[in-house]
Amino acid sequence: MTSGSWKALIGLFVLTMGTSIITPLLPLYRSHFGISNATATALFVTYTITVVPTMLVAGNLADRVGRKHLLIPALAVMTVASLVFALAESVPMLFAGRVLQGLAIGGFLGVGTAFVVDHARPAQRALAAALAGVAFRLGFGLGPGLGGLIAQYGPNPRHTPFWGHIAVMVVGIVAVATAAETLKDAPSRGTPFRIRIGVPEGQVLGFMTFIVPAAFTMSFMEGTVLSVVPLFMVEDLGVTNIALVGAVGFLVLGLGGITPFLVRNVDPRRAILVALPISAALTFLVVGSAATNSALMVVVAAAAIGFVNGALLYGGTVIAGIMTPLHERGKLMSLLYMSAYAGTIPTVALGALSDRVGLTTTLLVFSICAAVLAAFVVLVGSRLFPEVVPYQEAEHA
Repeated sequence: MTSGSWKALIGLFVLTMGTSIITPLLPLYRSHFGISNATATALFVTYTITVVPTMLVAGNLADRVGRKHLLIPALAVMTVASLVFALAESVPMLFAGRVLQGLAIGGFLGVGTAFVVDHARPAQRALAAALAGVAFRLGFGLGPGLGGLIAQYGPNPRHTPFWGHIAVMVVGIVAVATAAETLKDAPSRGTPFRIRIGVPEGQVLGFMTFIVPAAFTMSFMEGTVLSVVPLFMVEDLGVTNIALVGAVGFLVLGLGGITPFLVRNVDPRRAILVALPISAALTFLVVGSAATNSALMVVVAAAAIGFVNGALLYGGTVIAGIMTPLHERGKLMSLLYMSAYAGTIPTVALGALSDRVGLTTTLLVFSICAAVLAAFVVLVGSRLFPEVVPYQEAEHA
């Protein structure tokens, strides 16, 4: 791994922390502002509305004008978003902060992952892609973990966690600013700007029916644990310790940062095939916690889901990282993460459903949906994506 890859990883790590700090704070926002479950989950998902289109444009634009022209502004926007949350005293300000976070993540995540891989030597690109997934998971995991601790034991719990994030964002900005640009002479410069997804010819159907729904399902599961489950823990299980709520967010995201090191010798396609149905089955443990009134079962389920989902992200990032050339990598990485973020959108419907039928029944519906999606990927998608075909530079020279 080169110094440029490590600098890009630092930027990816600190930026992703910002978007998930909100997880343990959702019950606080609900009680302080008197919002419904539907509004609380909508607040969590709002940034997806800006993430998805921003990623689509950013991936194409970065492959055209260079990575850092997108990455540094994205880091600046995330810093402003944390400032908005640090000062927020109204629900509209919370939503404004989430929109800004969406713009920042959309502009950075896929492009930043490509930046990590770009800096790696050819023989280390699979490792670089896997480490990008690790930074992604650890950053998202530490957000709610540290946010919950600060909110529980520090002053001004709705604001203080974001002041801490602003401080670490300065480190991320410096790291990315001092990394060398990797795409100084893009083949697409001078040609009309067009939106493309970057999937190699002949692999579009397989990618769209295997990788895309796998990423979608992964984030559907995690998004529910990060938005609906905190409300369930406080309202149905009677949890009062915000640090424990934050720990669930840390475990479902952070533990996935360990998995890639353990499965690094596993075929990435096989990693997805094995991990996805296991993760979907584990979601039923969350539902079971209602019958036993056990917050511990929720914690165990979150840890297990997070650990297994690390293999899913490993498989997706490695496949996307090795099947495309440098000048197409930003597009495909953005498509991968865009698909994942789209998986958080259904949690709004779950929040609205919970206002009508309760959180426990809603979580049962969620688990059934996750199982159906996993079955589609395993039974249908895998047949249409039978193997990974790496891009060979020598063959395309």
